[in-house]
Amino acid sequence: MFAVIVIVSFSIVAWISDKVKFGYGKNLQDWLHIRMNPKLGWFLFEVPNLIWGSYYFFSGQITSQSQLLPILLFTIHYINRDIIYPLRYSYNIFPLIRLGSKTKQVPIEMVLSAGLFTSCNGYLQYSQHLQHIDYSYIDYLRSIIGIIIFFYGMYCNIQCDNILKNLREKDGYSIPQGGLFEYVSSGHYLGEIIEWLGFWIVSGQWIALLFLLSTLSILSARAVQTHKWYKEKFKNYPNRFAIIPLVL
Repeated sequence: MFAVIVIVSFSIVAWISDKVKFGYGKNLQDWLHIRMNPKLGWFLFEVPNLIWGSYYFFSGQITSQSQLLPILLFTIHYINRDIIYPLRYSYNIFPLIRLGSKTKQVPIEMVLSAGLFTSCNGYLQYSQHLQHIDYSYIDYLRSIIGIIIFFYGMYCNIQCDNILKNLREKDGYSIPQGGLFEYVSSGHYLGEIIEWLGFWIVSGQWIALLFLLSTLSILSARAVQTHKWYKEKFKNYPNRFAIIPLVL
């Protein structure tokens, strides 16, 4: 129950993060003035998902396809996000921690709060999917559709991350073009939402739906702030939606 409360709370607080002065990315702020190397910070707050995955994979509790498939998709996503994604960026690994403010360092309170969310969500996703009562049947058509949607979303997410990475390395902040950015300001967020939509379709479980809705809420809140920032910074900003075409 505690883990569910944490996830729901983060989903709500995301919409008032600018008012409590706790931002991220372009709106990054801190209270303690202790900042961490971004590669290390990213790894630490995402790694609880892989720790839970390792525990359940090697504990012998996975006994059927209906358990394995959604868990496997969840793990693939976080292998990419926790290991591959941060290594692709050019930040040096040192210094690990720095006092005071530095643009390319992340606040330690952001790392701790994000780590709380991933710890709770990772535990819920693995433990609840292992309690799936259908140990012999898997809906193959539903799973195929969900897998296609999941990997399409993952492709879009990685493509948009590459677009942002290239922009930052060349010019700093500028207007992203290509991929889902042709339609929304936060194409990388939309790609991730599509991923978790596919995950829920494969899973069919309430805990996967909770994560999808939580991701939709948190990333939509971020996207609205990002969209506002782009429109204020660039007078020639193209006519796009924030995150969901024709909706938001």
